[in-house]
Amino acid sequence: MGGRRRFTLFPPEQIANLYVGPLEFTLAGQPISMVRLDAPDHARFPRFREALAQAQVAEMEPGDSLFIPYMWWHHVEGLSRFNVLINYWWSLSPAFIPTPMHALYHALWAVRDRPENEKQAWRNVFEYYVFGDRDRATGHLPPAAHGELARIDDDLARKLRAMLINKLNR
Repeated sequence: MGGRRRFTLFPPEQIANLYVGPLEFTLAGQPISMVRLDAPDHARFPRFREALAQAQVAEMEPGDSLFIPYMWWHHVEGLSRFNVLINYWWSLSPAFIPTPMHALYHALWAVRDRPENEKQAWRNVFEYYVFGDRDRATGHLPPAAHGELARIDDDLARKLRAMLINKLNR
């Protein structure tokens, strides 16, 4: 990095206090907060105070580097006239695992506007199969019967993708 910058970082659980804007209309392609960090409108965005209370700030000098944990929200402010910054985004997930953003868009379409009782039922299903313990969801099944519940590898990823494309193209 050349120049000076200030990074303000927010943990992922602060999403509700960051007033994230439209998902698809951002220059960087990532969802962003609608709050101006340099002049927050606390009347319009009152929960932003809680986000600020959880924020971590790092001022960076030339040659410094910063690791931003996965899914942490961040704001970058240039503090000198000339700034150069190189960043690299990576995930520890293998390349055959798609971005969860695809699942978010699909869930917005398929789940969000259902009646509350249906959404609660689907919340339980997702907790059981997606966010819960894998062994709890598959432990009672012989390995040959795991199917889509098996550990994702390149072959299963291709099968799931083909199945989803087939179902979406109906």
